[in-house]
Amino acid sequence: MALTNTRLTDTEPTTVFTAVGQQAITTIHICNTTGTNAAVNVFAVNSDDSTGAGEDNQIYSALEISSNDTYVISTEKMILDDSDLIEVEANISNAITVTVSSIAV
Repeated sequence: MALTNTRLTDTEPTTVFTAVGQQAITTIHICNTTGTNAAVNVFAVNSDDSTGAGEDNQIYSALEISSNDTYVISTEKMILDDSDLIEVEANISNAITVTVSSIAV
């Protein structure tokens, strides 16, 4: 099992995980480290998608993360092919840390 940690430093979609080979996502932890509520969008982007994060590949929309709280996305093993991405954007910068747990398939 592998962990990938990413701090969202701005409000643009940020790649928090890139599959190497075929990998399964087991959990995604989204942690708000500030005293202000934040909203996040999560995207699963196919490597063939040239447009990147958008409504066509959004899997969570305006997910409210309370101040100093963590939301855990526990999936039934989301399988990603080589170079597929998980991207996350937040409505405020420097508030969110995303940890993705994955395993090779």
